Amino acid sequence: MNEESTPHQVLKNQASLAMAVSGVVILLGICLVLVINNQNNPPQEPVPTVATTTAVLIVPAQVTKDSVRVDRVSLPQAGFLAVRAIDKDRLGQIVEISRYLTAGTHIDITISLGDFYEGGEELIVMAYEDTGGDQTFNDLDQPLTIHEVPLAVYVSSGAVVPASIVINNAKADTPHMMGGAAMATVRYTDTGFEPSELAVPVGTMVLFVNASTKEMWVASNEHPAHSILPTFDQFKTGTEYSYSFDTAGTWEYHDHLNPTAGGVVTVTTRE
Repeated sequence: MNEESTPHQVLKNQASLAMAVSGVVILLGICLVLVINNQNNPPQEPVPTVATTTAVLIVPAQVTKDSVRVDRVSLPQAGFLAVRAIDKDRLGQIVEISRYLTAGTHIDITISLGDFYEGGEELIVMAYEDTGGDQTFNDLDQPLTIHEVPLAVYVSSGAVVPASIVINNAKADTPHMMGGAAMATVRYTDTGFEPSELAVPVGTMVLFVNASTKEMWVASNEHPAHSILPTFDQFKTGTEYSYSFDTAGTWEYHDHLNPTAGGVVTVTTRE
């Protein structure tokens, strides 16, 4: 037979029930605050990086001051973006390099031009592959190409740079003729450039032909910056390379892959 509850027990049971109800109310309140906070402050998504097999480079038209902005780039393999100068419709020196970019799609990239950029030069953005896989831009990294044409865009207009400018490794037609006269030719052999010294009048096109068992990359001195005549640069390996010398002077050059092999082209003014 059950005993009746005493007043003290009734009060104790009521207090326990009140505490339980209060706990539930507090818990519901905390959950409500968390929901409202997540709605007002959604989690920040990282910049998307997705696999791609198509190379894309989108650069908005901009006035260059101290940096270059890239809206979007998609790289089939890891690499870099290089800001390059254009000199008389020829590829010039590299002004600055982006951070290392993994394979995939990257958005909103800013490339600072550094303290040495003085302005005034026409600039392009060119994509490069990380050839050695070392995550460091070096002399052997090659331009990323689409149908054998390097992917590059003008900074000032956002337009694609034509192949006639970004391909600095053109093969001359046969027979090699220019203005009715034979084109000057230099052969690169296993013992060096032949002839190693060449004198031509201004405006002459010189054809460099790889006749060696090694790869050839003709470039102006000094090594490795190629700064004496920046446009005189094959920019990548190839079997033939032609260059029109339109400025008088004495232009020393070398094989970028084997700098001890070099030569000189002396360009004289026409009488």
